[in-house]
Amino acid sequence: MSASLPSIFFVNPPITRAQREGPLGPVIKSLYFNSPPLGLAYLAAVVERAGGRVALMDAAVEDLSMEETVERIARFAPDVVGLTSTTNFFCNALELAEALKKTLPGVTLMLGGPHVSSHVEETLTNAGFDFACVGEGETTTLELLRALAAGESLREVAGIAFRDRGAVVRTAPRPLLENLDELPMPARHLLKLDRYIPQPNDGPHLPKTAVISSRGCPYRCIFCDHGIYGNTYRSFSAGRIVDEMQELVTRYGIRDIAFVDSLFMISVKRVDDIVEEILRRGLKVHWTCTIRANITTPEILEKMKAAGCWRVRLGVEAGNAEVLKLIRKEVTKEQVARVARMADDAGLHPKGFFMLGHPGETRARILESIDFARSLPLTDITVQVNTPLPGAPQWAMIRDHGELVTQDLKKYSFWEPVFVPRGMTADELQELHRRFYRAFYFRPIAIWRHLRMIRTWSDVRRYWRALSLMINMFVKKRR
Repeated sequence: MSASLPSIFFVNPPITRAQREGPLGPVIKSLYFNSPPLGLAYLAAVVERAGGRVALMDAAVEDLSMEETVERIARFAPDVVGLTSTTNFFCNALELAEALKKTLPGVTLMLGGPHVSSHVEETLTNAGFDFACVGEGETTTLELLRALAAGESLREVAGIAFRDRGAVVRTAPRPLLENLDELPMPARHLLKLDRYIPQPNDGPHLPKTAVISSRGCPYRCIFCDHGIYGNTYRSFSAGRIVDEMQELVTRYGIRDIAFVDSLFMISVKRVDDIVEEILRRGLKVHWTCTIRANITTPEILEKMKAAGCWRVRLGVEAGNAEVLKLIRKEVTKEQVARVARMADDAGLHPKGFFMLGHPGETRARILESIDFARSLPLTDITVQVNTPLPGAPQWAMIRDHGELVTQDLKKYSFWEPVFVPRGMTADELQELHRRFYRAFYFRPIAIWRHLRMIRTWSDVRRYWRALSLMINMFVKKRR
């Protein structure tokens, strides 16, 4: 271990009992505990490669309380604690930071992630945080640790913010990494991978985990926050991507890989290069990814299927042409319908991602989206409630199209209304969200598509869990 670097403990903060047992408890358990915090895992890997003493913990997936989390960190006795936070779980990071300052008053607290990158000054009004990591964090974290160890001026470390005599100081922006292949593999070995539970319909190939094969997105959908990567797009090479897939198979026994990039299919050529590398190596693994309706071809879908892909995810967002234009999706309903049919014909399981409550949306337009989803040969859907974030382009539009009904960050879950389009109510939006799921899944064709996937008693248990989740979330009255 290097004595030149301060020791650091990276933490994904715990979920509170109130969050677990509240009305969104089933969603939190299903959606937030199925993938490791790869952003933190990359940071830990960079520090570890530099010889630093490092630990990594996902307190949320380990079901730890705040007290247990603090105790675990205190036993490691780090010089620095690095926390991450999304907007809806910022309160968790803040509570943990305040608890750590009481137990370890000399520890340095750094916060990174999408929330702080869009809310730097506001975040640093909280005394629990000493530094904010703004933007991409690998090089920034390493340089900050070295500067702290050497007692050098922190103003020379690009990509951070801190308080100096009561004022927030922001250093120069950190340039994005040009070559992602220079990064080490994420430090999954520091996490308890067996604790991550896929969604009930994410089988049947288990165990499963996630991979990020690119960063950024050049498209300009109004609901996306581009606070960290902007509108840039960078990819690992095909060889590096398949190296990671191979490591997951041989070292961790993974049978299914979900590519969770913001944009996996930026071009047919990129996907073809990855598929060719999988086929060349003879790598046997199942995988899923997101595709673009305006890019996909029948040929690439058939080739993906041959290389182990079993599901493709389509960002549909809305089933009304005017709403699609307003949110700058840059796809048409006709393209979505064509690609969904192509995927189904190729033997893949297409899944559609929808969002309701966009600016300009009405009850009639949401019902049109429901009808559109039912008309497509989709095996699954995910439907979220549009949640405007200050870093997203729609933030400047919302007051012209409706009302922001709350600024309580705890409610920014993407599963309950915080913005209501003009002419609608929050209750109406919530009921249409529930109706969307019931109208799609409680049909003979949707049930049949899933019955065909049941092969083992393990599959039966998965689908029982899925049915229980559906009933709790979309049939029973919400508390």
